Amino acid sequence: MNWMVSRIAAVAAIAMFSLAAVDASAQRTLKINESLGPGSAEEVALQHFKKAVEEKSKGGLQIAIHLQDQLGNPQTSLENLQTGTLELYSGALEYYAAVAPQEINIISLPYFVKDQEHLRRYLKGPAFAEAQKKLLERGIRFLSTEFNGERGPYRVFVSSKPILKLEDLNGVKIRMFPNEVAIRSWKQLGTVPSQIAWTETYLAIRQGVVQGVTAPLSAVRTMKFTEVAPYLLETREYPQTWPITVSDRVWRSLSAEHQKALVDAANEAGRVYAQVTLDRAQSDIDAMVRDNNAVYVRLNVENFRKRMEPLYQELIKENIISKALFEAVQAAAN
Repeated sequence: MNWMVSRIAAVAAIAMFSLAAVDASAQRTLKINESLGPGSAEEVALQHFKKAVEEKSKGGLQIAIHLQDQLGNPQTSLENLQTGTLELYSGALEYYAAVAPQEINIISLPYFVKDQEHLRRYLKGPAFAEAQKKLLERGIRFLSTEFNGERGPYRVFVSSKPILKLEDLNGVKIRMFPNEVAIRSWKQLGTVPSQIAWTETYLAIRQGVVQGVTAPLSAVRTMKFTEVAPYLLETREYPQTWPITVSDRVWRSLSAEHQKALVDAANEAGRVYAQVTLDRAQSDIDAMVRDNNAVYVRLNVENFRKRMEPLYQELIKENIISKALFEAVQAAAN
């Protein structure tokens, strides 16, 4: 009898081991890369994304979050999405301008897109469908189909010297990401842009390589910028969104159930991200004023807007911005 019991127990143990092995083999881990670091609104949203994906896929998909560009800068990340060596990426929509320059650069024009609703109408409309097609041809697919990750909740200019009027920007050296329209725009406003990696910006300001950086408000405290650049100017030059994308090679290898889990979780994460940035806005300002003696300035930026208007026509004339897209964005305002 004891021999029978032992045999049954052994068979049961083997069966349980086999089942565990099957379950483990059915799991798949997807890596996601993000520029911002621990404690950021991006990390909070990605933790929600991770939990939602793992729950919705019943454990079939696991998400590994990599912060502070651990898996490469935005350009490298987009290249790796195309080959499938990186499964997921999160970052500002402007980073995708290298693939769809016309459709994305148009929304980087300072003081052209009015607000988040205006931006979302354009992104969900027929004009931006061409950008999504171009990205898909290069192997990149949007998971954030609602484009609801309102970034910021608005943009500010952080500097080591006070900016109290438009003329104070003249000759100021600033960090800029590799985007022609953004670079031309800030030159139009009088600054001298230099392309510097986001993760190297703090050191560049501290060493005097640059004197300022334009950024979403939500990123400023996380990056500790006001330790070296205590002046904050509320610019609100354009609304932004924070989408999550997936390698199309990876996407096509997933079941329909897992694809739906990713899309639903990405749209949930967008809502979480937008709410966190909104909730933190004033407390972040208060903390930087308290801890770094930061000075927060709100100006009437109408003269900033007027300074930009001639550049719109120059960019259209040079075909850096298409007239048709310019008109499509204007039409989306209503």
